[in-house]
Amino acid sequence: MNRNPWFDNIKGFLVIFVVIGHMLTDIRFDYDGKVLETVYLIIYSFHMPLFIILSGYFFRENKYLRVIQLFAVYCVWQILIGSWATFGEGLPLFSGQNIGTHLLRPYWALWYLFVMVVWYIVTPYVVHLRGYVWFGLAFALLYGFELENTGFLALRKLIMFYPYFLLGNYLSEHQFIRIFEMPKNFKRRMNVRLLGGLAFTSVVGFLLFQAWRDTPQEVVDLANAFKHRFPYVEQYDSDAWVGVLKHSVIYFLSITASLGFMMLVPMRRLPLVTRAGELSLYVYLLHVFFVMAWRQYVTGAFVTEPWIALLIIFGVAILIVGIIVHPAVVRMLRPLIEIDIRPIVEKREDLSKKG
Repeated sequence: MNRNPWFDNIKGFLVIFVVIGHMLTDIRFDYDGKVLETVYLIIYSFHMPLFIILSGYFFRENKYLRVIQLFAVYCVWQILIGSWATFGEGLPLFSGQNIGTHLLRPYWALWYLFVMVVWYIVTPYVVHLRGYVWFGLAFALLYGFELENTGFLALRKLIMFYPYFLLGNYLSEHQFIRIFEMPKNFKRRMNVRLLGGLAFTSVVGFLLFQAWRDTPQEVVDLANAFKHRFPYVEQYDSDAWVGVLKHSVIYFLSITASLGFMMLVPMRRLPLVTRAGELSLYVYLLHVFFVMAWRQYVTGAFVTEPWIALLIIFGVAILIVGIIVHPAVVRMLRPLIEIDIRPIVEKREDLSKKG
């Protein structure tokens, strides 16, 4: 099957932003001013929403083998990454304190794999509802009132990021994303890029204005809103109903920035970026170990200027991605990431036929 470099480039950029965002998560608090906070805010305003829109775009019904494979990959890496984190904290591995064994509480970045499994199961039923994207959005906005925030089943992210997945599926059904693909005509191609640039920079400009106007804590709170991290009553203690309005704006900004960013991405193959997109799951899973090491050994403001720190973080993130997508690394870890469950399923089917 021929891959479309445009989609791989989009995923490549996004997964690099995932690495940068996770590297910034803690260290942004160690610098005065709002430079790192603002970059973090901009990244989180669109990188996971667009990732999920693309996941919904490529979703196909009746792919039960894909569901089983995704769940198998999730279980393997929940145990590996969770156990590594438990070991790093000096806790006993063979006990209830090992977060890797809590399969119904996805650890850190693994929420994405877990919710993908659930979305693959429920979406074939949801899409039969009239106006299913609006239904998903309304349900997500109402769920913001729910106080549960324990991480069980990654419920908050599962429900509040689901509208992006449904939107991606809707765009696929109506071939709407084809509008954003670069036409061969130079003039039309420039028009598409200008439209994308206008959409993306409008959102970025709005966020820059908000960051300039707000206090550092308010910038943190806005980033948390884009991450759908807290219930309304915790995020907006003055009036929880404000959360419905503000999160409606959050969805609008994220979708606008996501579609605008898509139109800015080149369609030709790009060194490292295209390969990172082709191997985005490798980068998504393996970068966690590098970021854990980064957080352990790079503490505090390691350089005086936040702009220099940001450049270093960008450079280290590119290096991490380059290491992960190296052919030797991919070859070694392929059995744990591209788990082939067909022999198991076929054997089970044979046994059921004999029975």
